[in-house]
Amino acid sequence: MMVMETIGDTCRLYLAESTIPNAGLGIFTGIDLEEGDAVAEPDIIVPLADQQWHTGEDLDFYLLWTDYSWTISEVGMDSDMVDGAALVLGTGGVPNCDFAQINAQEEHDVDYDHVNLHRSRDPGTTGFTGWHNQKTVATRRIDAGGEIFADYGDLWFDARLDILGNIPLTSSYEDVDYFLKEFKLVSISYQTSDNPTFTRDLWDVVMSLKYDSRGYNALPLTFEDMQSAQTIGSAESRKPYTIRSLEWLGEHGRCMDNIKPGLSTVEQAGRGAFASRFIPDGGLVAPGPLLHVPDAAALAMYEQDPETGLRVPDEVTGEQLILNYCFGHGESTVLLCPYTSPSAYINHSSESPNVRVEWADEGTLGHNAVWLDESADFLKRQSHVGLSVNFVATRDIRPGEEVFLDYGAEWQQAWDDYVEQWIPPDGSDRHINAYELEKDRSLLLRTATEQHSDPYPGNIVFYCHYDYSPELVSNPEPWTWGEDQIWEDLTPCKILDRYEGEEENEILYRVIMMDQTEIHADLDIMHGGHRDLDIMHGGLAAIPPAGDVHIIEGVPRSGIKARDKLYSKDEFLPGSFRHEMMFPDDIFPHAWRNLR
Repeated sequence: MMVMETIGDTCRLYLAESTIPNAGLGIFTGIDLEEGDAVAEPDIIVPLADQQWHTGEDLDFYLLWTDYSWTISEVGMDSDMVDGAALVLGTGGVPNCDFAQINAQEEHDVDYDHVNLHRSRDPGTTGFTGWHNQKTVATRRIDAGGEIFADYGDLWFDARLDILGNIPLTSSYEDVDYFLKEFKLVSISYQTSDNPTFTRDLWDVVMSLKYDSRGYNALPLTFEDMQSAQTIGSAESRKPYTIRSLEWLGEHGRCMDNIKPGLSTVEQAGRGAFASRFIPDGGLVAPGPLLHVPDAAALAMYEQDPETGLRVPDEVTGEQLILNYCFGHGESTVLLCPYTSPSAYINHSSESPNVRVEWADEGTLGHNAVWLDESADFLKRQSHVGLSVNFVATRDIRPGEEVFLDYGAEWQQAWDDYVEQWIPPDGSDRHINAYELEKDRSLLLRTATEQHSDPYPGNIVFYCHYDYSPELVSNPEPWTWGEDQIWEDLTPCKILDRYEGEEENEILYRVIMMDQTEIHADLDIMHGGHRDLDIMHGGLAAIPPAGDVHIIEGVPRSGIKARDKLYSKDEFLPGSFRHEMMFPDDIFPHAWRNLR
């Protein structure tokens, strides 16, 4: 039996039933948070590259990652792949959205590195994501016990109107505030000593209408709430309904911060998970709500026909990186992918594991034990989260001790075979990723002439803030950089010159935008019948046509961004290590074993 209590200092973050009716799980802070405070430990981000192109049209089930991902532009992956999604493993994938009480946001200034591992010498670089340190911070004070809410945006709810119904938006509460002002005027005009209950009676009439609209659903829930909303606003009147007591959370929630990320002690593993506090034998290490993938083939990646740009159906070239963060079984097509807490950091050890995986207790919110007796085909018909595990300590774990899980003999053999056969990619000895150039902007960027004798690695390209449109005519004379250009879109460019500015230690650059011919010659990566930058920049209209000259003078370093070429990061290398963690055979459902 798993020990549920938290030992030592207070749990900072709980996973429990959301305060939003029928919203499933939510996350709650166990401590008071002020604006700018970190809600939880940073998350990692795993790219799901071009999934729609690879397998989207073949799927006969709903891929749940669709509802638990960010757009690639939100996390700066839009220059790394043509299409796809950013899968945020940790806190970022869990908060619900209540437009009345948005109190947290993701900081999209994400770090990228592989913890001193390098593709020229380390086979482990392809096995885990380099995108990390994605922070979720409070945007206002959140009282202990308060649920964490993120802003999904109106479009997210508009696209799911048929499923979710008329969820109130921010504008809905603004409309209600206007209505309450009018309501108050009417009540003041007609309530008298002869009719003392007029305001309450009128409110009862309003609430009896039961009109299904976003605005109606944003109305205060009680007469007392209505009175309060006339002072503090309808959105703020909802706040008391979004807070649970710490006693309730301790009894019904699962602590999400018993472990935290750090540099792993395991060779080639990168980052690992470490105990935040003492965890007793049998204690909860981390909760593991699961996204089920009924058929692992959904994560397959295919060869592309160089002439047609179309997928070659019979030529699988690899699998998506997210496979490495999922559980599977040798006799089943089913994958089970944890998407919350720092459990994604837990590394493998067959010799000294101190954690095991257990199914969540029957009755745990978000875990339907009856699904374990259904078939894999049944899982295809389930388009919502409905399974959960717990990572449980197999012995006492001291604060600061690294946490290990046995991934299984099949995983160990696959890793051993990969290491034995691994050879460094061609040209890897000179490889640097663009993030290294961006970390230290005091480094001087080499001009195109200097790069003839001292070139950057082939994966590096430069983008400049320049919002090209067809109305901008070709001009061989340089235009002068304006400070407002820092907000403009990025366009591929080349560095012509570097010189000192008028300010002390100021270095400025003269740059030229690359035209369509140069881009296709330099970045000739075909995908799905479209060239890469045609898609990345909204079509050829966003790139100067062949022969056009667009030169900018006086560009500061902040106006130039180093980027990796499409699919050149370690996560996209051919022959990357891919293998799911193996789910314990003794508790894997027999009904799902569809490969026997």
